[in-house]
Amino acid sequence: MLNQYDRMLMDVAGAGEPGSQKKYFKHLGKLSVDNSPVIIIFKTVPKEPHNCLVIGPNFLNLNYRDAMVRLLEGKEGQASFDFGNILATSKFPDGVNMLAFLHEENYIKKMPTKDIIVTYGPNIDGRIPLDRLNELLAKESKISLEELSVRQEPTKDKNIKNKKNGKETAKI
Repeated sequence: MLNQYDRMLMDVAGAGEPGSQKKYFKHLGKLSVDNSPVIIIFKTVPKEPHNCLVIGPNFLNLNYRDAMVRLLEGKEGQASFDFGNILATSKFPDGVNMLAFLHEENYIKKMPTKDIIVTYGPNIDGRIPLDRLNELLAKESKISLEELSVRQEPTKDKNIKNKKNGKETAKI
């Protein structure tokens, strides 16, 4: 797996061009205590706005880690507000639901948001503590920090499944 923090833009020949910009992705961070890389699954936890859910991708086997990184770097992963919403509907190459596996196998860890540094650039200006980012997101959305954890992803699907009988019904 290529290092998700040091990935270079590729030229036509497939080699990184000297002086080309590094690419940074949403949902990536580091632990403030030891700089270990983490993927931020949910920026906040319901009723616990000062906690988040993360995983250490280096603990996954190579196939699962590669599949998760491809999803994170893809259009859908980068468009999502919380990466966990995409994981809930995605499967690993062997057909296992990503979020369910990570939960059942205890890969997801609850951490204080103040202990996670979100990385979106190469230097100190490209880093922000997750607790501060959450405050900015809540302020921008004109909601409280507690409401940030229950923010819904916009859905493109015009049909939803009725929870009682599983039949598709038109959205209201």
